Amino acid sequence: MKKVILKKINSRNISSDYVRWMNDWEIIKYTEQRYTRTHKKDILKYLNEINKSKENYIFGIFIKNNNKYIHVGNIKLGSINFNHKRADISYFVGEKKFQGKGIAKKAISEIILIAKKRFNLKKINAGVYSQNKASIKVLRSNGFKREAILKSHIIFNNKRYNSYIYGYIIK
Repeated sequence: MKKVILKKINSRNISSDYVRWMNDWEIIKYTEQRYTRTHKKDILKYLNEINKSKENYIFGIFIKNNNKYIHVGNIKLGSINFNHKRADISYFVGEKKFQGKGIAKKAISEIILIAKKRFNLKKINAGVYSQNKASIKVLRSNGFKREAILKSHIIFNNKRYNSYIYGYIIK
């Protein structure tokens, strides 16, 4: 597998590829992002808000290819609850040719290390649509356990589906 690195992202990382990911049904169909058309200015506003926050952190998922780092997706840690030492994560691999290659798994393992070492967190949660089998698989492969089933929680393709909460206790 190619080397995966998480780096804080900012306006310089908003490429036409990034905008394309945020408007590609296959990439965003299991996210709330699917309800809106996204433009570069929307991403810029979002990144500026996140980068000002003390509870939310967004990282680009980069892979090293021929001594060059390629931005292939994002992973977010937050909102962090510092009182209870916990946070949520959300993630996606936007470059389709890199999906299914273990990149999300590695990104999640890296975000766990950041949560532990940088923020002293003890728990991470991730919400996932019940039909998102790939995301469920990657969470399980990182040691996440299903902790809750939210019955008939979301509408997808005009049908109601369950949503799951997966949790990981950091040791």
